[in-house]
Amino acid sequence: MIPTSRVAQAVEITGTMKFKGELLFEGRFNGESIEGDDLVIGEHAEIRAATVKVINFTSAGLVEGNVEVAERAALKGTALIQGNLSTFRLAMDDGASFSGGLSVHKPPTAA
Repeated sequence: MIPTSRVAQAVEITGTMKFKGELLFEGRFNGESIEGDDLVIGEHAEIRAATVKVINFTSAGLVEGNVEVAERAALKGTALIQGNLSTFRLAMDDGASFSGGLSVHKPPTAA
């Protein structure tokens, strides 16, 4: 099993980012894409990316860009999503803000 990784609040990343396993992201990202397995975005995190492609997605922070989730997306009460969201399952807490298009689909392996 791959351990959880963490990007601290004081870190800013520009460009593209790829990861495996679970990533707790609390910093800032500005760039083209983020790709990986399980992405957890902290309350004070800011992500501005053309695309985010992950298996599972949990956000309590700001995300500007299109998000493609293979399995489950969870938006916490402090989440602010601006862009299109494509997912198999969606959970959204009271207080979460979402502005954009929504596509709920079957996972790729479903017949």
